[in-house]
Amino acid sequence: MNRGRLPFPTFDLRQPHAHRALVGALAVVLVLFGFDVIQYATLVIKTPWQLDFSDFYFAARTGLTHGWGQMYNTALSMPALYAATGNWFPFQHTPVFAWLLAPLSLLPYPIALTVWEGFLIGCFLLCWRLLAPGSAGRRLILLAAGLALYPVALGLALGQPTFVVLAGVSLSCWLLHRDRPLLAAAALALIAVKPQASFLVPVALLFAGRVRVFAYWTLFTMALAGLSVLALGFQGLHDWQHAIAIAYQLPGIRFNSAGSVIGAGPLATAVNVTAAGVALLIARLAAREGSELPIAAGLSGSVLATPYLSVHDLSALLIAAWLILRLDPPGWLKALMVVAYLPFFFANALFMHGPFLLLECAWLVALLAFAINRRHGGALAAARRTDIAA
Repeated sequence: MNRGRLPFPTFDLRQPHAHRALVGALAVVLVLFGFDVIQYATLVIKTPWQLDFSDFYFAARTGLTHGWGQMYNTALSMPALYAATGNWFPFQHTPVFAWLLAPLSLLPYPIALTVWEGFLIGCFLLCWRLLAPGSAGRRLILLAAGLALYPVALGLALGQPTFVVLAGVSLSCWLLHRDRPLLAAAALALIAVKPQASFLVPVALLFAGRVRVFAYWTLFTMALAGLSVLALGFQGLHDWQHAIAIAYQLPGIRFNSAGSVIGAGPLATAVNVTAAGVALLIARLAAREGSELPIAAGLSGSVLATPYLSVHDLSALLIAAWLILRLDPPGWLKALMVVAYLPFFFANALFMHGPFLLLECAWLVALLAFAINRRHGGALAAARRTDIAA
């Protein structure tokens, strides 16, 4: 099986309807891209102190000054944040993220923000460079289409570390194709920065037969977890849990997890558990193949299985789509990507939370059907080879 870059789907532009459809799609992408550029500039240039990065920046400074456990002590950290920015939102990310930002927290805020934004854009471009298939022109279309998705642009503008994690996942996929399991596991360890949109990826790789990668990732993650516990202590862990509870209860804050959209309860739990099970089943069906399908299933299952998900975490679905495009999927799966594009753009709107959750479920079921078809096709091909050899 060829595990390199697979051909990007082609269109016969000599047909008028195909040409009009492509032009119309490009026009939509360019309009949305222009809107996102304006929104990005408005947020980063006009309101730099209102970005999520200010929360991360001051948390890292608090950790350096008062101890890492005090980042989650709202009585200490929140007054300083409010006095500087007017924001009142507790730090909820892992200590690993704060350690990553510690050098930047020593710089003046405008410089730190500029460096961080450049780093995030670089992470997005790395994902695109490693994963997006096709010719140069089609890869540029995929780049513009990705940046035109509002959840993607919003996460980049706010300074969220989502694409740091996704860059690690993308790099891991690239390294797996070069049979570098230790380095691939090290890249996957970046999941510890913000795990909710990708925590199933290592388990999916285990179900796909990548035992060494999972074992190395477990060692890296246990080391980071141990360091975090030592750095925070019992009180710091308690304050971290308290900070997350406060974030859930703040008025006007809406999340995109199944529990947040349909309400916590048995139905949401069933969605979480079923999504995780389907993702791992897909990975098992894709055993002995490349890593694209297991990783895409892990990302797609994570966003449905996690109890805590913000709209920018949905960017993991873009990476999953790029991975699937590398496998030359059938037309019906490409059509689902096209149908979901505009709802993806509006995923931050309250009226779209429910419908987009249904689309996430449809996408995961479609990946399961795709995995079954590939497994069945592989079995038929093996049987034909056996017959020919006989």
